Amino acid sequence: MSERPSSHDVPAEVQGGGDETRPAAPPPAEPSHAERCRTLVASASRGALSTIAVDPAGYPYGSVATYGLDPTGNPIFFVSLMAEHTQNAMRDPRASLLVTEPVPAGADPLASGRATLMGPLTRVDDADRPAAQALYLAANPTAAYYIEFGDFAFYRLDVASIRYVGGYGRMSWVDAGRYAAAEPDPLAPAAAGIIGHMNADHAEAQVLYCRYLAGRPETTAASMSAVDRYGFEMVAESPAGRAAVRLAFPEPCSTGDEVRKAMVAMVGEARRLAAGG
Repeated sequence: MSERPSSHDVPAEVQGGGDETRPAAPPPAEPSHAERCRTLVASASRGALSTIAVDPAGYPYGSVATYGLDPTGNPIFFVSLMAEHTQNAMRDPRASLLVTEPVPAGADPLASGRATLMGPLTRVDDADRPAAQALYLAANPTAAYYIEFGDFAFYRLDVASIRYVGGYGRMSWVDAGRYAAAEPDPLAPAAAGIIGHMNADHAEAQVLYCRYLAGRPETTAASMSAVDRYGFEMVAESPAGRAAVRLAFPEPCSTGDEVRKAMVAMVGEARRLAAGG
């Protein structure tokens, strides 16, 4: 299974952008769907776990479950042996885990990302329990008080298939091998802070980015909507309407400080171009 071409995570009414002329250029670098999916799953520790019900037989049974991740992105659960989902998995290991991005207040929930991981859900061997416990507790430290309960066990979902939806127009079946090899985006923990800071304090800079670096000279306002190691996305406004814009950093960034330096350099370049340089 391969990834389909991606589109910016912006509702349909802001796609496009009217008749503005854009310079011909390669599309800016952005994360693959495997990277986006791995980042989404690594940024959470809870999802909707679905198993095949024993009674009523054959129906999907959904429950909320916390998880940690092994080095290849397989979710690890610590579950009661008496829980319905555990009893279901004992009889039929086919299962899935749905993980969703948080939805900002007032935002369209369908514009947020979600990933469904599918595969067999099986008990972790006793020899692997210490490693599974460490991974689970790293993601769920409050579970330490019941981690030694005798009627609980660790189960692992061995990811065999993934459906990723990153919002409007961005979706694909993600190859399980690519997902396993992908690295979570290092900026994910800092993304909300970067976006908030740029929108609160650097609105003028974003207009300059759109006008002089993205080929949208009619831009009147812009706001950042996403940021990752490769670049960032904005919603640009102009008399022609609203449009999704993506710009790449000069080099991939791993920290907030690297992002700050990259954006300072980019706004300097935009100002130089604005002055006719």
